[in-house]
Amino acid sequence: MKLLFFQWNAFMQRGIERAMQRCGIEYDTFYYIFKDWDRDDVFIEKFTQKLSDGGYDTVFSVNFSPLIAEACESLSVHYAAWAYDCPLHIRRTETLSLPCCDLYCFDRVQAQQYSAQGIHAHHLPLAVDAELFAGSISKKNGYFCDVSLLGKLYKSDFNYLCGPLNEYSRGYLDGLVRAQMQVSGGYILHELVTEDLMEKLNVQYAKASGGKFTVLPQELEYTLACETTGRERYMALALLQRRCDVCLYSLDKTSDLPGVRQLGTADYYTEMPDVFAGSKINLNISLSAIPSGIPLRVLDIIGCGGFVLSNLQAEMLEYFETDHDIVIYQDIRDLVEKTKYYLSHESERKAIVQRGHDIICEAFNFDDRIRKIFPDA
Repeated sequence: MKLLFFQWNAFMQRGIERAMQRCGIEYDTFYYIFKDWDRDDVFIEKFTQKLSDGGYDTVFSVNFSPLIAEACESLSVHYAAWAYDCPLHIRRTETLSLPCCDLYCFDRVQAQQYSAQGIHAHHLPLAVDAELFAGSISKKNGYFCDVSLLGKLYKSDFNYLCGPLNEYSRGYLDGLVRAQMQVSGGYILHELVTEDLMEKLNVQYAKASGGKFTVLPQELEYTLACETTGRERYMALALLQRRCDVCLYSLDKTSDLPGVRQLGTADYYTEMPDVFAGSKINLNISLSAIPSGIPLRVLDIIGCGGFVLSNLQAEMLEYFETDHDIVIYQDIRDLVEKTKYYLSHESERKAIVQRGHDIICEAFNFDDRIRKIFPDA
């Protein structure tokens, strides 16, 4: 196998490279930042030339690129992509079905849905390089706090999409968001965004725009999922801000959370490990569009030696015992109560961190994952 590892500003890449080296896999790298993931003539020219000149038979990337898929298909090169996004943030989903492609999904439900469409999709949980992160932890005082949330506030297009709709339709969509918020460990929006609903909404969008605007089901579904997650994250921070010291690491800013220390972003390799290690409790409130898989955020927190308080993702129960290796909340009220409890029970908190860390190192290491993607290497 002659492997080309396509790289961009993605997570996991350093851990993957270290695993490839330990597994004795030889590879070259090609680094590029797309201006448009669907169309980039400069990339196509450079990448196709690289494939042709190098005689590669396999390309690998973190997340899936339609442009890479098309280039590989044109040259009969195998393309393997391992995705940490769910749903995938691509518009030209038809490229997933190209014969050259193998897609590895961290979410089992996502993999099953793609497989049912004839796509070469495989379930492969994500991984973490705990040793790599351990070397980055400096234990600086500036990162110490009671509770932290690293991630988006998910300010969605919900209000924009509701604007042209009548009062009943706006209320109905709000009801879908509220319904999803009541579900712990499950995702129901996919079933609730029906063809009949889309037909009724698009009649209103067409009328308001003179026939120039329509919404696709996946666009509405993703907007509702983001709105759900944004409300959950805001509510958690709002309830905790007067009870303990709370930090938010995000590009998103809001004046509605005066009790939260809003500290901007944290670099994945140089700052994030200190955030997770320095926070007594790290919140994981998953994007609700993730049906079952364990998000990378959870693995990163535990891999950095941090305590995670997370919503339920079904696949967690295959590896972790609740309140023993990981702590899972059932709803926002439970999140607040468990935060209060574990802030005042340090020894229990530290024991859970250690047990979870042991599981992560054993069951979520990059070496095992790379051997599954490249069994013949």
